[in-house]
Amino acid sequence: MKDGKQHQQHEGMWRRNKVKVCVLTVATLMMVGATVVYLFYWPKVTVYVRVNFEDKLKEVCVSPRLPPLEYRGVESFFQYLESPDADHCYSWVEFGGEKIPIPSQSEKECSDEVRKSKYICFNEEYKMTHDPCLVYSFTKDMDNQFERDMQLFSCEVHAFDHEKVSEAEHVKRSEFWMEHAWTISEAPYDKPEKDGSIERRRSIDYITEALGHHQRELKFLKSDLEGREWILLRQVISNIKLLDIQQIGVRLHLPISVNKMSGEARHQYFAKLFKVFQGLQCAGYKYVMGRSVRYYKGFIRIPEMNNKTFYPAYEVNWAKVL
Repeated sequence: MKDGKQHQQHEGMWRRNKVKVCVLTVATLMMVGATVVYLFYWPKVTVYVRVNFEDKLKEVCVSPRLPPLEYRGVESFFQYLESPDADHCYSWVEFGGEKIPIPSQSEKECSDEVRKSKYICFNEEYKMTHDPCLVYSFTKDMDNQFERDMQLFSCEVHAFDHEKVSEAEHVKRSEFWMEHAWTISEAPYDKPEKDGSIERRRSIDYITEALGHHQRELKFLKSDLEGREWILLRQVISNIKLLDIQQIGVRLHLPISVNKMSGEARHQYFAKLFKVFQGLQCAGYKYVMGRSVRYYKGFIRIPEMNNKTFYPAYEVNWAKVL
């Protein structure tokens, strides 16, 4: 009798162990299957972490490629703006723009001015005539002559303008010219508008990932964003390793409202903007051209410089020291 009971006990234990083994096997197979589905079939979700500009500025300036810039007050900003290294580029080519008659600030005389053109340094080291040629253009303007010129030059042009591009999020204008309904931002998100539309704001890391341009060489970065160019330039520094940008051509805008600021507020305001110049300098970008945009109305008056006046917009160029 004891042998019979022991046999039944052993048989029961064996069955229970067999069930446990089966359950564990099934569970293991389910986990393996889920892993395979996740790795090969589940859509990938990219998480974009907002890079702190101040932290990146400190990192870039630990080992500066060019002598660091020091901010000593509002005058430092304008002295930099008026002092490009005119000897760095020995060859310039103009793209885009049109010559139009404009009134002077006094409105008593007229003169011709080439409007919205961009100059690109054609020094041999920048290999502008070599393929591949990739160009980014951030703008808030219906004029697209620059983009037309660059695609005729056989450059792959990607233009970003959420207002102009209305047909779809991405529109192919020609074999070498794509337009995207995006504007620059420090983080990617969609901003709802009052009319029910959305403004697609995108960061540099999002753009390079979406377009497959991660660590590509960018021959020229162009911008005319009516103030948001400062966000773009901070993004360039914050994501300095994502794109190998050779040259930058930007229209800088300065608000007339600085005339109403107190001395301390003006000091802090230009100190913040000057950090962009400091970051570009540390990253190896030499300031090579600066020209005032004369058809904007009004002046900026700087008490710290004996009430010297400046135009509210400038076309500026930086070239990477290779």
